Amino acid sequence: MNTLRNIGLKKRRDIIAAFSPFATPGAIQGMVIGNDLDSVISACFLKSMFGWDVVAAYDYKTLWYSASEPDFAKKLSSGQYVAIDLDIYHPNIFSLGHHILSQRASDMLAGHARSLNPNLIRGIHADEFTRKYPFGTIHFLLWLFEQAELSRSAELTVWLADSSFINGQSHRFRKNVIEWANALALPIINRMIAQIDTREFEEELRASLLPILRKNPLSAGEGQVKSRHLQIGGHQCQWDDPNRDNAAMRDLFDTVANLTRWSAPKIPDRFLHITGSRKKISVNEMLSRYGSLDTFLSDQRVFSYVFPYRDSVNYTRNINVDF
Repeated sequence: MNTLRNIGLKKRRDIIAAFSPFATPGAIQGMVIGNDLDSVISACFLKSMFGWDVVAAYDYKTLWYSASEPDFAKKLSSGQYVAIDLDIYHPNIFSLGHHILSQRASDMLAGHARSLNPNLIRGIHADEFTRKYPFGTIHFLLWLFEQAELSRSAELTVWLADSSFINGQSHRFRKNVIEWANALALPIINRMIAQIDTREFEEELRASLLPILRKNPLSAGEGQVKSRHLQIGGHQCQWDDPNRDNAAMRDLFDTVANLTRWSAPKIPDRFLHITGSRKKISVNEMLSRYGSLDTFLSDQRVFSYVFPYRDSVNYTRNINVDF
């Protein structure tokens, strides 16, 4: 498949047909996920949709993979797994993420030939950073598969993903949030946009959902951003070591599955890992030294990267899965 770029958000069926894991889900043998709540929610949704289980987790520095999968690297690099809530730069790896991935419109991005990303779909790059996708991977999945209704507990859970409800409250981001909501045109998203910036919504979160999540050890860190009315934290439930945190991860998957009425995927009992080197470079230095993002990515053998701001790139190299 070619990178899905500049096609807009009008043709869900075309997007699904062009992204092989969704067009032919039976060919996928498992998911590689990120290490936060959005990844967990998205994995539960996709387990319910396609029956996929988790075979690995990646935190943008270390790739943790199942100790019972001796051919993991070969399967990953040949497209037998799909990376969820992640942007992987490899021409044969399927990935679904939502970071800004292009510095300018002319970037070729050969390593994203099998990537699905809402910013790429709408042609938004780092020079338009304030227009970047403001929701979680789960919101994109709900839109893509036209989910008409969710239980109330599922609605509340979804808006914790990537602190999306806090982004929607911010005067700085609110215009972009509404613009994306209108572009997605999914009723359950538009309905919730009107609710998330109210004290009543936060009180409901605090009374019904957060006490359940706080029972899990991974929920201890609330994050830096706080809600506008009650100063509620993001509760992104991140883990560092899936061997040490294995029991807490299982409990988190079960909790999310119960809240959303989706299914909890199986996760490995024990993980092995490949640790890369994570670095940061300014856009000015990158262009001065390499001339373009494409040359930089190729020269440095980058496995993943994001633009955290319009003027810098965080990237990871030295994760070799081609062996």
